[in-house]
Amino acid sequence: MYSPAIAEKRLFTLAQRGVKVTPRSVDASISISTKLNQIAKEREFRDDEQEFIRSETVLCRNDFRYWAARYAFVELDASAGGGVGPIDFWESQRRALELIAKREEEIYEEYGKHGFSDGILSVWHKSRQLGATAIMRMISVHRMTTRKLTRCIAASLDEQKKHELYVRDKVILDNLPLFLNPRIEFDVKDQHISFEGLKSRISYQQANQQAGVGTGQQFDISHMTEVALWPNAYRLKFDFLPAVPQAPSTFVGFESTANGRGDFWHEFTEDIRLKHYGFTHWLYIFTPWYIESKKYRRAAPGEWTPGVVAQEHAELVERTSPDYAGKKVVLSRDQLYWWETEYEQNRKEGTLHMFLTNYCATPEQSFQHSTGSALPLETIEWMRAGTQLGMPYQVSVNPRAGVGGWL
Repeated sequence: MYSPAIAEKRLFTLAQRGVKVTPRSVDASISISTKLNQIAKEREFRDDEQEFIRSETVLCRNDFRYWAARYAFVELDASAGGGVGPIDFWESQRRALELIAKREEEIYEEYGKHGFSDGILSVWHKSRQLGATAIMRMISVHRMTTRKLTRCIAASLDEQKKHELYVRDKVILDNLPLFLNPRIEFDVKDQHISFEGLKSRISYQQANQQAGVGTGQQFDISHMTEVALWPNAYRLKFDFLPAVPQAPSTFVGFESTANGRGDFWHEFTEDIRLKHYGFTHWLYIFTPWYIESKKYRRAAPGEWTPGVVAQEHAELVERTSPDYAGKKVVLSRDQLYWWETEYEQNRKEGTLHMFLTNYCATPEQSFQHSTGSALPLETIEWMRAGTQLGMPYQVSVNPRAGVGGWL
């Protein structure tokens, strides 16, 4: 449902069985569904209106992106004017969905070959405010409202963060059209939501609860946020992950910014990113600060030219962006001016480690020591920015030179 190719196959199979659909534009779907919400208060639906409902329901059930673009209302970023409305995916979110879709396709291949699969197990290592939590909440609500008996969990650092997850879900649920919004059976603020007909449910939990997160339960869809800040995130490995069902329908999403080195988030995500043995079934998502070009920028003065540090950072972005953005990125003047001015401000205030953690270009850059170092942080970052991966090469023996002779 996340992969366009898989969604197309599902809809083709349904069409072979006589279930045909009519995809509509985003504006058309929103316009018609809004009218139907009003009509439902006045009269019964006509045949063509019922056909619209049937078609949209089938499309939304089988195609996450179709549903999200039309019906997943979110609190809009202040840069977009604020308020509540349909999501306009940022580049960071599109990149994450591309990687999730690719992993879903691999899962179907695994299941077809072996008859079982782990499902989508993902870590989302992020820079600040790039839409990771929004996507994860959409994935949870989409599955809960389109599939029966779906068990979900959403957990965050503390009571306030847990409340934020609940609020995001309520924004989506409260704005779904009537034909996509199942009847709520129980709704306990910040604790639990369940649906009457579908029997799907979600539990909201927090990292510091005494019994541990998800202990004694099993969940099909799991979302853990701010994981690097959890007081004992290692418990996820022993309390939560053993209960994750091994099934193609499983979706696990851990997401967080970094918070120092040598902790659970640092070690766990690096094992996954570097594809260490035992971690290759996990999906790694990294969203650098620059990936959404409209997010972090500042109007550069006409006479401004980037300094040496900014130029080195721009070169680092060009060199590493194909791995993390899926394409080569050349920073605009306004992006680079924002980065240089923020960098300089944090350098003077002695908070450069915090700046690089929150607005990183590479995973390595995000993992900063919180204490002092023998070398200034600027020197360490200069070395990191100029370091390139080693190139493999082959040494051949020249047989004419005898033993120990090299060509």
